[in-house]
Parts: sequence; structure tokens; C-alpha cells
Amino acid sequence: MTTVPTLVRNDALALTTDVAQAGAVFNDATRLLDGGLWSTPADNSNQQAYIGLYTTDVTAVLNDVKAMLADPNGVTVGGTAYTLSTADTTVLTQVEAQLQTLLTEAPHSVGNGHAAITAQESLHTIQTSILNEINGDAALAKALAANSYAANTGANDVGFQALPTGSDSAAALAKASAPGATLADIGSVFNAAADLAVGGLNHSNLAQFNADMKAIAAGLTHLINSPTALASIEAGEGAADAAATTIHLDTVLNQINLQIDQFDKEYASNPNVAARATNDNLLDIIDIIQGDGALNGAAGGHGDPGTVGGFAELPGYLTGTIGKFQDNQAQTNFWAKFIAEGNVINNQLTDVAAGHNNSPAELSALITEIQNYQKFGASFAQSQGGIFGARFDNELQGGTLLADTNNAVHGLKGILNGDTGDALAADQAQIQAAGAGFVADATDVSGNNLPVGGGTYVGSSTTVAGATSVAGLAQGTLPVTGTASGSSGDPVAQNCGHGSGDHHGHGDQVAWDSGGQGHHHFEMIWHHA
Repeated sequence: MTTVPTLVRNDALALTTDVAQAGAVFNDATRLLDGGLWSTPADNSNQQAYIGLYTTDVTAVLNDVKAMLADPNGVTVGGTAYTLSTADTTVLTQVEAQLQTLLTEAPHSVGNGHAAITAQESLHTIQTSILNEINGDAALAKALAANSYAANTGANDVGFQALPTGSDSAAALAKASAPGATLADIGSVFNAAADLAVGGLNHSNLAQFNADMKAIAAGLTHLINSPTALASIEAGEGAADAAATTIHLDTVLNQINLQIDQFDKEYASNPNVAARATNDNLLDIIDIIQGDGALNGAAGGHGDPGTVGGFAELPGYLTGTIGKFQDNQAQTNFWAKFIAEGNVINNQLTDVAAGHNNSPAELSALITEIQNYQKFGASFAQSQGGIFGARFDNELQGGTLLADTNNAVHGLKGILNGDTGDALAADQAQIQAAGAGFVADATDVSGNNLPVGGGTYVGSSTTVAGATSVAGLAQGTLPVTGTASGSSGDPVAQNCGHGSGDHHGHGDQVAWDSGGQGHHHFEMIWHHA
């Protein structure tokens, strides 16, 4: 090992007496625990169930702590020798027992029955207690802070990274949901909700979590609909960056609403899918805010991904914990068409922004094409359910695809209606930003999925045949027609572990005319998926 801590999963799990290295593995376990553990389907489509990943992490940390206590003179922090004090030994001895309890409780934590809820509460309490105990040991905390490392989130983590600080007290909820709430106010409630979800959500804490989500949604709605608030956040940004910032907020609001309307409800009917979906959704929301410098600063951060302020980063994953999704034939057909059509639409929007192809007939046809594209994505996600839906619903049903579509349609309608001057310039910036968002989705897919038959996706392709590195693996034609089966030529494949029927697309939620501008984030989305 040349770097301590290493984030390469197989290396990180090896036995060590380095506290920072053990802490990096514990960070991975904490991140897996947000939203709850899931076990079904087990290791399907190259997606390892979190229950196995989590217990592997905790077993490794337990073995590390045992080794530290057995050889106190061999302990290091970040590769530097560290002498355990009596206080340190007391803390690590307590942690050793707690880790064993985590291993006992974890297998019982999947589901929504009484035993599962009890186990989830135990996981939450013990996982957070270990973090508090390590960080409450002044000497250990100082040594770990001196050996921070670049996490896969883009933030700097330390071993046994503390959870973000937030509040969902009655006063905090009222402040976050009121007109005039700042993004920092809203983000503080989000931090509290994300912390609450560590261990799992169930009927004992879902009401609290849901109240948090609703306060966040109310606050974001006020903020997005306030030109003054947006102007304050976007001060100093050019037109393109301001457009990006606004659509990032649109996307976050869409995903918060999807959490309320779909994922929270699924805990009662399909807790496995709900846990995976919530994990993906919360982490994606964080990455959106953290990856936008203006929103990061407005939320109380320093402009780059970090662990301070609202919507703060949770402890990061190890590299290799989350695998790329192995698609079947229908999914390969879908993604190839999604990639190609997204790039074609972006090129068309770029032409319109430059003053070309902007007759009323051409603009109306492009609006219809974009709306069909959004419905195509939402309907396919709805047809799949299972872990596919858990990973991609937040992009296809109620998040970035919807935000990009709404912004593209809004800008195109402004041009169609004869906007001039500053209004036309804003329309042009908006549609360019939305087009970049469609391309960002295509790039995201190319990095997170594997086509059937081998190779990778080609995120820049404008043809179905060229959207896989092994040409011709996918079949289909462009443009898409608004559904993911039937007239599109794609068979509908049902994933193992299909959802309960609570999946509902937002296919008719297009042409949102609040004046939002911007494009979907590109930089950070891949970190958690």
C-alpha cells in the first residue's frame, strides 16, 4: 500500500492497524446505511445488495480494531506511528463491542416489521455513537484530522468522518419553509433528514423525515419563484452559469418531490427498493448542490464539495463499492436511444440558440420531440421498477430529465412567442443550458451502465448503433415517440424485484413556466450512483 488510507475497496478491506484506514472503511459503511440496508434482489445486474457490502465493511473494521488492541505499539494514523493512550484504548474497546452488535443487528434490519424496525434503530444509534466516540476522543480526532484525504465525493474526509450538522426542530422547519428562507436554512433541515435516514426509514421515523422533505420542498419552491433570491445566489455569474444554477435548484426540487410522492411510500410496500432509491436520491441531491459553486456557497459551504453548510457531503464510498449496472437487451436499447436522442436534441437547441431552424413549425416540432423524449424516459423507468428503478427513477421520472425538459420547453416557447432583447437572450441561454443537461444525462449513463454484449456506452453518439462501443448491440430508431415500448420497438423487460406499483411517472409535467433557467449539473452526479 503506497497511500494511507487507500480507497480501493479490495485493498482497503485488508487487515490494518491504521486508524485512518479503518475509518475510511467505516465511512463506506455509513454511506451505505443512509436510507437503510437492502437484500433483495441479491447481487442482481452487477448490483451487490447493501446488506452484504455493509457487513463486509463492518467485519473488516472490527478485525482492524481487534488488531490495534492486540498490538497497541503497532498502531498508526495515516501511516504515522501513534501511541494509544488509556483513553484511546477505552474508546476502541467500546467500539469493538459496538461493531459486533452492528454485525448481529444488520441481518435483521431489512424490511418493515417490528424486528426490522428495532434493528434499524439499533444500527442508527450504534453507527452514530461510534462516530461520536471516535471524534470525541481529542487525541484520536486530532490525529485523524491531520490525515485527511480526498474522498470520492470531492470533499476532504477523515477516518470516521462525522455526519453533517443540521436541525429539524420546529423552529428550523418553520424557518426553512417560510418565504425568504435561505438555501442554508433549507440545507440545515436536509442535513438533519439525511442523518435521520442512517440505518433506515420506517413508520417510527418516516413522519419526521417526510415533514423534513415537505419543509425543504416548500423552501425551495419559494426560493425558485423569487427573482430576488435567485439574483442574490447567482450574483456575479454569467448567463450560462446562472442558467445552470437555476436548473440545479429545479432538479433538486423535483427529486425532493419524488422522495415524498414515491420513495417514502415504498417503505411500506417494498422496503428493499425504497432503501436503495432513497440512498441514491439523497446522495444525488447532495452532489447537485455541492457541485454548483454558487449553490454550495449559498448553502454555507466554501464553493467546493465539502462537509460544512447545508446539503453537506456524507462520508464517501470506497472505489468499487457501487458497480456499474449490467443492462439487459431492452435496457440497452433504451439507453442507446436515450443517449443518441439527447445529443440530437442538444444539437438542435444549439442551432436554435444561434438563430437557426427557428420557424414556428420547427420550434413546435422540437417542443413535441423534447416532450416525447421526457415521456419516453419516464415510461421506461416506470416499466422497470426494481433496482433499476431505484437507481434511475430520480433521473428519469422526476429529477434532471424533467428539469431539463421544462427549461428547454420554456425557452423555446419564449422564442416562439417572439421574445426580443434581454428576454430572447435569456431564452437562448436557457435552451443551451437545458441541452447541455440532456448531454450530461447521456454522459452519466455512459459511465454508470454496461450494455448487454460487452463494451461501454458512447455518451457523445447521435445514433443508436453508435451508442455502444461494440457497434450494433442496440436496436431502435429516432426520434423517440413518447413511450418506451410498443411504437418505440423496445420490449418491456421486468427487473427482478419489481416495485409495488407505486411508481408513477411525471410524463405530463412539462413546459413549466415559472421562468426557471439553466441546465442539469454535470460534474458530480456519478459519485454515488
